[in-house]
Amino acid sequence: MIIYGYAKDYMYTNDGTFQVQVRIPNIHGPYKQGQGKGTYTRDKDLPWFTSVLLPHLPIAGEVVMLESVNESKSSEYVVIGLTGGSYSAGVTLS
Repeated sequence: MIIYGYAKDYMYTNDGTFQVQVRIPNIHGPYKQGQGKGTYTRDKDLPWFTSVLLPHLPIAGEVVMLESVNESKSSEYVVIGLTGGSYSAGVTLS
C-alpha cells in the first residue's frame, strides 16, 4: 500500500542509512497543530522511516511517498520517493 506524508526532517544514521521523519496526516494529524481537531503528534515524536536514495534532500513540508514494507503491520513503511508537491506550494508572497 502506498501512502503520502510530509517530510519534517532527515538524517543519516551511524551505519549510513538515510532516514526521513514524516508526518502522515491520517495518522499523526495535520501539518500544523491549529489546523484540525483530534489527535496530533508533536513533531519531535514523529517516526523516522528508512528511505531509498532521493534526487535531493527533502525540504520540510515536501510531500513524500511511502510504501508498506509489511502488509500485516501498518506501521512499517519505507520512503520511496518525492512527489514534487509541498505543504506550502500554493502560498505566494506579494
